[in-house]
Amino acid sequence: MKKTYVIALILLFIFIPLLAQDNDNDDTGLSSLFQAGLGVGVVTLNGELYNQIAFRPTFNIGKLSMGLDLAVYINSEGKISTHNWDDFEDYLNMLYFLGWGTKYDPFYIRIGGLEQVTFVNGISIDRYTNMLEYPVKKRFGTEFGYSNKQNEERGIPLGFYGFIADWTELGGVSTTPGLLGARFAVGGFFEFGLSAVVDLNPFNAFEEDIDDDGYADLMDMFPNNADFHVDTDGDGIADAADVDDDGDNLWEYTPVPGLTTAILDSFIAPMFPSFDGYESIDSIETIYIPTIDTLMQQHPSVFSASVDITIPIIRKSGFSLEIYSVGAILGYLDGNTQLLDLTKDDVFIGTSPVGVGITISDFLTARVEYRWAQENFQYGFFDKNYDLNRVYFVQDENNRFIAKTKYDRLLEMNLPKSQGFFGAVGINIMNFFTLDCNYMNMVSEGGDVLQTFQIEASVPHGTIPMVSEITGYYYRNNDPNPFDFRNPSERTIMGARIGMDLGGGVSIVYNYMLTYRDMNGDGAIDPKEESVTIMSVETGFNF
Repeated sequence: MKKTYVIALILLFIFIPLLAQDNDNDDTGLSSLFQAGLGVGVVTLNGELYNQIAFRPTFNIGKLSMGLDLAVYINSEGKISTHNWDDFEDYLNMLYFLGWGTKYDPFYIRIGGLEQVTFVNGISIDRYTNMLEYPVKKRFGTEFGYSNKQNEERGIPLGFYGFIADWTELGGVSTTPGLLGARFAVGGFFEFGLSAVVDLNPFNAFEEDIDDDGYADLMDMFPNNADFHVDTDGDGIADAADVDDDGDNLWEYTPVPGLTTAILDSFIAPMFPSFDGYESIDSIETIYIPTIDTLMQQHPSVFSASVDITIPIIRKSGFSLEIYSVGAILGYLDGNTQLLDLTKDDVFIGTSPVGVGITISDFLTARVEYRWAQENFQYGFFDKNYDLNRVYFVQDENNRFIAKTKYDRLLEMNLPKSQGFFGAVGINIMNFFTLDCNYMNMVSEGGDVLQTFQIEASVPHGTIPMVSEITGYYYRNNDPNPFDFRNPSERTIMGARIGMDLGGGVSIVYNYMLTYRDMNGDGAIDPKEESVTIMSVETGFNF
């Protein structure tokens, strides 16, 4: 019945614009407020190819805007996937966004997909998006802002901005939200700002559980089978169905009074002469995987706070020059420690003591800044692919899966004190071509280098005949060598969007994104086995 409602809703929205345009001489005005895109293509979900029929209407009424994402996924057997309508939160996710105004308006709010969140030149949170894994994984966030800078003569300029990445993380075992943040700024001759970003419960990322067996998909060795979750010897047979869990060719058995190995051997040896014998099931060590409930009992938190000041030097029509200074801390609460119990050894400082920013009309924006950081401080910790690197797990010497956070990996890297520079440039050539490029180079006293390289180039719609869009990007943050393309890391993300305009409102859009996740917890990336690919090919019809 749920499937019928969704399909009926898709058909209803398809016919609304057609009815609105049925009579050219009697335009109701609806078509100017309503735009629709019908996508027919192929997507990859959980490693399986699905045919996708998606309807994505958008509505604009003054400052009010809304976008829906109504999709049906059909596998090769003609069966409709229920992955996107089996929970209440899935129906929330059909709302792609609902917004009022823009970030430049006095009041702004948007719920649903958040495309880019950056505070203070990216010192703590840099281009974060909760839609990185879309359409495989949708998150339902909120961002909002208020500013009276447009009316400075009426009082001191003030501004406030806040966001929460995903409300749906409160709908499961967790009672604590995950990533959220806020920034407050007061103006005048200069602007003074305070910002804070915190992931109150990174372990919320472990709540995804497709088969509902109580074990997180990230740890579950059989995520699509509720009966099994662990395979100690990695032979593809779950421990619960394996007579040799640890792969030592000794069959496990439960000791029973009177049942000797000689008796067992008399039955088993004739059928399986190659086995080496038996061992008590109590004497072997199998992998222990914690349940989601266990993970939520004592979860950590990661936080960053910053203070900044900006002083304008020149502000004229078409040109501005400003200097700024930023300082931030990065810290961690392990579930036992209270915020007031933290000492200077528990938080790490990063600064941009001096920075210069220049804007030349719509053509050029540029920034350059000197940076100095304590050990274990990472610039842009909450970055574009934070959701993929947010958590991971390791296997200890006792065959136990131990949940870790991105901050734990940062401590393992043991970054030394360092200093260096950061530069950013954005170029817009007459709306024909745009380029954004960021580069950071930090060097420690021992000569260790940590670099960030981000580049995104695009050709806007209407620039090239028959091309609706071209965008390509490559990000690699806080990496010893971001230009080592043959050996990617978890901090690598690259992709492209290419659209061809076939005329008559029809276009074909190819979307491809590639990043990496340490899936086996060994601390290294195998590019062939641990890549995360999100790909879609859609035919769009714009009414």
